[in-house]
Amino acid sequence: MAEKKIIPISTEQFHEYFSIYNKTDEKNDDMVYSDIIENIRNFAVGHYFWFIADCTTMHTKEVSNNIELHTPYQNKTQNNLNVQHFLDLIHPDDSQYLLSALVSAARIYKNMRKSGKYNVRFNFYARMLDQKNNYRWVLIQAPKQYFNKYNQIESSLIVINDLSHFPIKEMPVFSIIDDDGRKVQYFKYINKADLDINDKPNITQREKEILVLMARGLNSPKIAESLFISYYTVENHKRNLRRKTNTKTSTELIAYSINNRLLNV
Repeated sequence: MAEKKIIPISTEQFHEYFSIYNKTDEKNDDMVYSDIIENIRNFAVGHYFWFIADCTTMHTKEVSNNIELHTPYQNKTQNNLNVQHFLDLIHPDDSQYLLSALVSAARIYKNMRKSGKYNVRFNFYARMLDQKNNYRWVLIQAPKQYFNKYNQIESSLIVINDLSHFPIKEMPVFSIIDDDGRKVQYFKYINKADLDINDKPNITQREKEILVLMARGLNSPKIAESLFISYYTVENHKRNLRRKTNTKTSTELIAYSINNRLLNV
C-alpha cells in the first residue's frame, strides 16, 4: 500500500477550482442520480446522509430527508443552501486537507481515460459535527458526477457515512482504490511548515512541460506532437519523472505533482 502526503489549500482555492459559470444544458437529476441514491443503503458502511451539489451555483440541489439525524441542520433549511455550510461542519484541523483531497481527486479522475474511471474509487475521511455538535469521523464519497461537454463537473452526488462506531485514532485524508491493479494509495496530512524545498525532486523545464500536458489528459503521441519531440523522448522523460518521484504509474505521477506543487494545472 502506497502512502503519500497532501498539502492543504484554502476555501477560496477550492471554490475557484469547482465553480463553473456557464451551464451547458438542463439535466434531470432523477435520471442522473436516482438509481445510485436508491442503492446507497446496500453499500453504506454505517448511518449516512447525502446531498447533490450544483457547481454552477455552489449550492445544494437536493438533500436526504434524514440530515437532521446526522448534522446540527434541519432538512427544510438545506435545499438551495451554499455548499460552504457543509464545509463548515468539518473540523478546523481537517478542512483544508479535505478541500485539497477533493480537488486532487477531481483532477486525477477528470484526466483519466474513460475506461479507467470505472475501476478507481476515491474515499475521503474527516471529522464532522454530528447532531449534538460533537466531532466524529466520517467517510465521504462522491459515487456519481455529471460532466458537461467541456469535461467540467456540473453537479455531484455526495454521500457521508458515519464512522463513529469504529474505534478510530488516526485516519488518512483520502485513499484511491484501483480495482484493476488491486492497489490502494493513502494520502495523509502534511503541514506547509514541514515542506522543505530541498526535498523536492529536481524537475527540468522539459519534464515540467510534459507533466503539464499529462495533467491535461494528453497521451505520449499528442505530447510529442505538441512539443515537437519524438515519442521515444517523451517516454524517456516519463520514466525519469517516475524514477525521480518514486511513482509507478502516470496517475500516481500526476497526483504526486499536484500534491507537491510541482506544476500549476
